[in-house]
Amino acid sequence: MTGPAETEPVVVRVDRDRCIGSGMCALSAPGSLALDADGRARPVAEYADGGAELTDGLAEAVEFCPVEALALHSARGGHRIAPPD
Repeated sequence: MTGPAETEPVVVRVDRDRCIGSGMCALSAPGSLALDADGRARPVAEYADGGAELTDGLAEAVEFCPVEALALHSARGGHRIAPPD
């Protein structure tokens, strides 16, 4: 991921039906993602203030999810940033 996506605020979304609870996301981006009691990923923050900064850890969490249960979206425009459709 390079270019404007790195500077715009993002929202991470979790497809909890797809999530298998590998925990790789929570290890890569502990400030952004955690595992619930049911073992599935969830965002740590609700991004009520318009999104969060895209960190290397969050980008890696989305990239390395084994079942592509995570997606990054622009907090401003709502378009999907990663992974590509």
